[in-house]
Amino acid sequence: MEENNQNEINVAEKPEAVEAKPKKKLQPTAIAAIVIVCVLVVAFAIFLPAYLKQNKANRELYEKQQIKITAYGEEIGVYTINELLALEGVEEVEFTATYDTSNSEPVQKTYTGIELKKVLSALGVDMSVARNVVLAASDGANKVYSPEDVLESDNVFIAYKVDGNIFNKGIKALAYKDKAEDGGPFVVIRVSDTYSTNRCKLLTEVKIA
Repeated sequence: MEENNQNEINVAEKPEAVEAKPKKKLQPTAIAAIVIVCVLVVAFAIFLPAYLKQNKANRELYEKQQIKITAYGEEIGVYTINELLALEGVEEVEFTATYDTSNSEPVQKTYTGIELKKVLSALGVDMSVARNVVLAASDGANKVYSPEDVLESDNVFIAYKVDGNIFNKGIKALAYKDKAEDGGPFVVIRVSDTYSTNRCKLLTEVKIA
């Protein structure tokens, strides 16, 4: 009798067999997402050093208040605003342009600067074969103007004063409240623009391509 009871106890203590669950396979969309993430990580690792190197050069130009001019892959030179003003045919001028942001009403302001077309002409840059004009900022942002925009008389300027005030350096969210706008020391302004968002603030380089 005791032996039978012991057998019953042993039987009760045996764990039940666990049924193996089939492994889930990754869906094609999940595999594609993983591949995309891997590609992005590799691309980021490759291009980040180049970006940082280029942006470091832009920051140095910005701190020295210099503007680099390049045409068709070749560097023409690096200039201060006074050196550009000393070029033949380049002169300081005042011009009027619309200042309009998403937080302010459009107003006409008087700016002081030099006309980009005359700068390029004085440096001997052939604009007849240009496809675009890239304006690079110290923060890595770019604006692209057409050659026609630049060649239009009294249209594209490198400005350094607004209503007689030197531009504030850096970018400010509430800049529209200040007498002196942000984005200095140099801001490229296209007079034909009705919105200020098309301007290139923090200018460090003009590239003709």
